Amino acid sequence: MPKIITFTANLLAETTYEFPEFKIGKTQRAVGQFFQVGGKGINVSKMLNLLGAENQALCFPGGNLGPACEAWLAETGISTLAFREGCETRSGAVIRSGEAVETTFLGLDSTVSVSAIREAVAALAAISEPFVFAVCGSVQGWEDPRWDVLRDWIENRGEHVSLVVDNYGPSLPWFANQRPEIIKFNRDELEILFEGEERSLPTPELIGRARERYACDRWMVTNGEKEVWVQDQDGTASSFQPRSVECISPVGCGDVSFATLIDCLYNKSGYDLRSAAELASEYASRSAASAGIADFEL
Repeated sequence: MPKIITFTANLLAETTYEFPEFKIGKTQRAVGQFFQVGGKGINVSKMLNLLGAENQALCFPGGNLGPACEAWLAETGISTLAFREGCETRSGAVIRSGEAVETTFLGLDSTVSVSAIREAVAALAAISEPFVFAVCGSVQGWEDPRWDVLRDWIENRGEHVSLVVDNYGPSLPWFANQRPEIIKFNRDELEILFEGEERSLPTPELIGRARERYACDRWMVTNGEKEVWVQDQDGTASSFQPRSVECISPVGCGDVSFATLIDCLYNKSGYDLRSAAELASEYASRSAASAGIADFEL
């Protein structure tokens, strides 16, 4: 079984505050709080741990919040490839109240230095055994030249590296052009690959056009509580309805889904894309019905 390396460019030091009620414009006193580290790749690694899959989280903890992040990751049992020099971790807060919808506040994007990126790429290039490189979430400032060394490594990666992508934002078309083995995202993110009236096409037709334009044979597209669409290597598209649950927190459900998908396809036997996506959606539903990310019984 290949090791999975998750990639988080925009690490998040996040504190959740719990209030009996929440009113704008007044001093609020929490009745509970806890700290955790966020970022899509971290969430994916957390779910991979639950699934028993060997993995490491590549990330860039730095600044005053970096040590707290690394301590939490170690306590949580998430193995890391951490690169710190010149980096600054983003802060965030989650507000939970019985009388209001859960709300997340995000600080400025993390700062990732050229030297940290170079160190990360050197570590990846030194791995000779097969591994899965999972791009998770957006990459801030992707057009900046500091990312050139990572772009070059991805473009020229060896055959022992399997690229899988759950990305969004300006970097998505670039990653879709890098021969990924799997692309998984939601309907809004799929539309980033198109312009104008094409974006309003039905999902199966849009996936078909994406498959024609980009060198990727396996696609999974979610749409909240609506149907999930998959298109496998043979070009067959199919859909299914995810199970409806009473949602406690939707945060990280897509990451739980992505982790399950790649674990099924690279570590487990007997799964095609459709059956892997069905299990991924079931675990995403279970995560939505719990307060924490990947905080449920398999």
